[in-house]
Parts: sequence; structure tokens; C-alpha cells
Amino acid sequence: MNELAPYLKSRLNRRSFLTGSAATLAGLWLPLSGEAQESSIHDLRGDVLVNGRRIDKAAVIRAGDTVATTSNGYVVFVVGADAFMLRERSELRLESNPLSGALISGLRLLTGALGAVFGKRKAGKVNIVAATVTAGIRGTGVYMETRGEGTYFCSCYGTVDLQANANANDRETIEATRHNNPRLVLAQPKDGQLFLPAAFQTHTDAEMDMLEKCVGRRAPWLAAGR
Repeated sequence: MNELAPYLKSRLNRRSFLTGSAATLAGLWLPLSGEAQESSIHDLRGDVLVNGRRIDKAAVIRAGDTVATTSNGYVVFVVGADAFMLRERSELRLESNPLSGALISGLRLLTGALGAVFGKRKAGKVNIVAATVTAGIRGTGVYMETRGEGTYFCSCYGTVDLQANANANDRETIEATRHNNPRLVLAQPKDGQLFLPAAFQTHTDAEMDMLEKCVGRRAPWLAAGR
């Protein structure tokens, strides 16, 4: 038994070293390829419901879920390579990809305010549908709010194809670098127009960068050193 003691001690020390190293790496690791990672909640305040049930910070939000916030609710969460911020009095449906239930194929903002950043996809777009507008996005940061007269939509960066739900022929493609050309997309035309210019409002550079950091990236104006 005494002859085995040095060997056993060496094995235990090696196991402790490997376990400690793995824990250290896990603590420092930041996700860069989100499609392989499990979703997680990064911030939660007040009452937040998933599929009608109140959740806490330990919950996992997946494609196929419906997320709702009450009058005091707020949540920031990640699904794959995408990150989302949902403000109070909001409801968001995450539609799953029929070929892979783990991936989001589209979003429906039923009410409220949403900030979102998306990782680059190998093919296809993700559509965000709100009451008055449908946005086709790929590798983009956006912010949108449902309002009485229509939907406020800001292409924070990237390329977005906007289509008015009231008229499928009324559409725009916006290429943005930093909140270029926000729009108010109306439910009813005003002076023959469904798309009206709008100001940059109700969200910030810091919030969009916060979302990017949740998935191991930075907002493009910071990533480029601007």
C-alpha cells in the first residue's frame, strides 16, 4: 500500500489540476459561435412569463417559446447566436425552424418594444413581423416598438428589408451603419405614405452593444475602433 501512495497522490493531483483548469477556462469563456450553445438569461427584472408561466434567471428560453413581460418586467436573453431585449408590457413569439427546432426562423412582436442582434446565418433571412411591418434581416441589429399609429423601426446596423403589411408593394431596403434612417411604419397611409422618417429614440448605443456582448461580439462601431 505504501508503494502505491506516491502514484495515487500523483493521480489525484493531476485530476485536481485538470478539474481546476477546466473550471477556470469555463469561467473565462465567451461564446463566439452561438448556434451550438444553449440559450440563457442575462438579465431579468420584475415579472416575465414564458408560455404563460412566470420564470426566474435559471430558466431557459428556446425557439418556439412565447415571452411576455408585465408592467414591471424586463428581460435580456440569448438563443443561439442571437440576443434579445424585451421591455415592459411586451410579448414576443420565437418561431422555430422546421428543420431544426433549436434555431429561430422568425419572430412576431405582438406588442411592446424589442431590441435584437443577430449572428450571421449560412443561408436565408429571419423575418420579424409586427402589426404594420415585416422586416427581413441577416446579421443585423434592430430596435422596434409597437405604437398606436404604427410601428417604430430602427435599423441600428446592417441591411434590412422592410415591407409594409398594409401593402406588400410598399417596401424599402435600408443599409445602416449606426441607426441610419429610422422609420415609423403606419397602419394607415398619411399623404399616401406608409413609411415616414423618424428620429433615433428610445434606445441607445450602449444597449445594442450590451446585446452583442451577450454573444461574445461588439457593436460594429466599437469593433471597428470608431
